[in-house]
Amino acid sequence: MIIYVDENVPLKIATRLRVEGYQVEYVSRSVEDREILEIARKQKALLITSDKDFERLVLDERRPTAGVILLRMATRIPMEHRARIVVNMLRKHKDKLEGTFTILSEVAIDIRRPIRKIQEGIPAYNDQNTPDPVSVPYLWGP
Repeated sequence: MIIYVDENVPLKIATRLRVEGYQVEYVSRSVEDREILEIARKQKALLITSDKDFERLVLDERRPTAGVILLRMATRIPMEHRARIVVNMLRKHKDKLEGTFTILSEVAIDIRRPIRKIQEGIPAYNDQNTPDPVSVPYLWGP
């Protein structure tokens, strides 16, 4: 699995992902958010970020994605615990993340499947033309 880690994510999380065997690219902020999203999609790479602008791009503007994880963890949680939460979530849910927008906190995982524009030729996920959220309770675990 290829993972792009946005530069607003602590480097320790990217390092932990590399140690766990993931192919990780650390993305510089000299690249616009739209461009990062498009490059990651073309490379079929999961994008991990703390930038809420990606939520707007994927859910509101309906830009296609290979998968985005938005980290929303409290800074009071030690960095090693935050890194463990990310690694554990990837281990348990990696098969569900393709094409989704996921919000990951220390207490929950919210996996959303964005609706694509009909004119793009991508079928909608539901009849109401709204995101189909799948909330999964999450515990830190080892």
